[in-house]
Amino acid sequence: MMQKDSANLVKEMIHEAIIDKLDADLSSSVSLVDLGCSVGPNTFLAVQNMIEALQTKTSASLEFEVFFNDHAANDFNKLFASLPQRKYHAAAVPGSFHGRLFSRGRITLAYSCFTLHYLSKFKRDLRAFLSARGEEIVKGGLMFLIIPGLAEGLTHSQSSYAVIFRLLESSVLELANEGVIGKGEVDGFNLAFYFPRKGEVREVIEEDGCFSVERAEMINPRSNIRARVIVGHLRAGMEGSFTEHFGESVMEKVFGRALDKADEVSDLLEASLRDSPQLFYVLKRK
Repeated sequence: MMQKDSANLVKEMIHEAIIDKLDADLSSSVSLVDLGCSVGPNTFLAVQNMIEALQTKTSASLEFEVFFNDHAANDFNKLFASLPQRKYHAAAVPGSFHGRLFSRGRITLAYSCFTLHYLSKFKRDLRAFLSARGEEIVKGGLMFLIIPGLAEGLTHSQSSYAVIFRLLESSVLELANEGVIGKGEVDGFNLAFYFPRKGEVREVIEEDGCFSVERAEMINPRSNIRARVIVGHLRAGMEGSFTEHFGESVMEKVFGRALDKADEVSDLLEASLRDSPQLFYVLKRK
């Protein structure tokens, strides 16, 4: 739901950018990619939005190919089983987007929503992401990024994300105290997240040098989202990591307990959401 709300909020901005900023060849076929697609349906909405904008921009009879990228453990079977009726060719591209995924100049439009906070070392990983896309995106092509961010003046411990992660942490520690999880398993578990400030992202983009920043906005579509919804969203993005480390049974228990306790932090979460923006960028390949 968080991704859907974010995508809806930036829909017109993406449409405008494609109409006004895209300078790539649109004479025959166009390749698009969603980087970090998960299993839908949000990815399909984002793709359809970009295709509709392309069809508005040109009267040429275009063929569209859409690549759905995520890590190799993603359930691509589930994704493709739910593909809507469409006017594009679809393909899965498993693998880390911190390295090259496509041949040089293959991609016209790239999109990534709620994926670039999964970083172990923020500047290094974001620079690797940008460098790879710089090779793959055609000159004049566009990339759209939606990144959970942090408001100026706040520490990470004061953000809404910290509220939810403390909820997950308490669930894991409870299970450890009950002997369900071993202490070594807890100590060996690490989730690499980083929620950047607006200026931090721009700094890395400018240092990389492959893209110009055509638009940068701070948005906050989540003021009415409840804690239980956010726990469900995090499960969709993180259950693979929990299952890989602890096993499916423990994963179910962790998120089950987090859901049971979610209402306890709703007031605190709603207050912190006002200071937890999402960062939206339109980047153009130089």
